[in-house]
Amino acid sequence: MVLYASDIMRESFKGIPEDSTIFEAANMMQSIGTGFLIVTRDNVPTGIVTEWDMVSKVMAKGADPVKTKVSEIMSHGFVSVQKDTPTDKLVSIMQENRIRRLPVMENGKVVGVITSRDIIRIFREYVENITEVVFKYGNR
Repeated sequence: MVLYASDIMRESFKGIPEDSTIFEAANMMQSIGTGFLIVTRDNVPTGIVTEWDMVSKVMAKGADPVKTKVSEIMSHGFVSVQKDTPTDKLVSIMQENRIRRLPVMENGKVVGVITSRDIIRIFREYVENITEVVFKYGNR
């Protein structure tokens, strides 16, 4: 059975306007328990900002998170996939681009996000299913 992006994506994610501050973004991430936000301009996705962006581009450089805008540190644009992208392709895209979050697009809008944790979760489920089949039919 082939799984697609639509089968494993998280439909709950937050966007943040690109003129928001890093302080606001960090507070939003903390309150919803995530390590990334989709950055928007007029509700159109323009990039992504992650906790690593905040650490490496703000904190490590001594920048003021209250004055620094999300647009100054975000990854402009982003690698994305469509809902019908198979999981093996998702993994390849994430590995080739060295990314841990992959937005899923439909009609120019982000409809979900796949994270490396989602990939690990489906891999664990796959291994559990294979193990069950081996135990059930392999010891005859």
